[in-house]
Amino acid sequence: MPISNYSVLAGDPTAGKVVTGSSAHYQITMQAPGGPFTVAVNIQSVDGSEVLYDIAENFTPPDLQGLLALPMGMTALKSEPGGLALDFVRSTVNGQPMITKAQMMLLPKPNVSKSGSEEERMMQRAHSKALENAVVTLLNMTIADKDGVIYAFGSAYSDSGKVDGIHDIHMNQGNPKNNHGGDNGVWQDGALLIHLPSQGTWTAVFIAFQTESWNTDASGNPASGTS
Repeated sequence: MPISNYSVLAGDPTAGKVVTGSSAHYQITMQAPGGPFTVAVNIQSVDGSEVLYDIAENFTPPDLQGLLALPMGMTALKSEPGGLALDFVRSTVNGQPMITKAQMMLLPKPNVSKSGSEEERMMQRAHSKALENAVVTLLNMTIADKDGVIYAFGSAYSDSGKVDGIHDIHMNQGNPKNNHGGDNGVWQDGALLIHLPSQGTWTAVFIAFQTESWNTDASGNPASGTS
């Protein structure tokens, strides 16, 4: 079945930190009615699911006026075209694809081996942290803008009396059947859209996994003949 509770969280970010574990995330704290909320963003590649990412500057959201009209807080979205729902394969902006696989960069897994020079290992570690560094920079810029807003698209969750939040902030279709295939669906992809009114800019953070196909059927599964 598709991801649960597809939603967009609009809020004022106040802090961020790295959460380590089997899948490292960068956790953003957001203030909004009904909150505070946490936003969990994948920032590192792990075995079998290498991260692809793109930081799209000077971005125009597919439904700009719809976003600006959103109230702050968590808003449930219908997974269908014609609204705020995002789809990496199907969404367009001014007649062009919102995002393509060709725009995405591969985020390498950190190299923990001792082979190679120290300089090579340092460069590899820096490359593996490129997405984390970009998210931190954007977070700090949004905090510095008194009217800055982050719009986080993904799967909303309630944390049993603790802080609620949103995760699955990445492509949620094209997964192989035996690797998160149950999350596949259309018009339910995650992303971060950052609006800085003082600068008049929008920036998008798109994240996908190398294991995901960009050729999907009407159910978000890899189309016949693709992997």
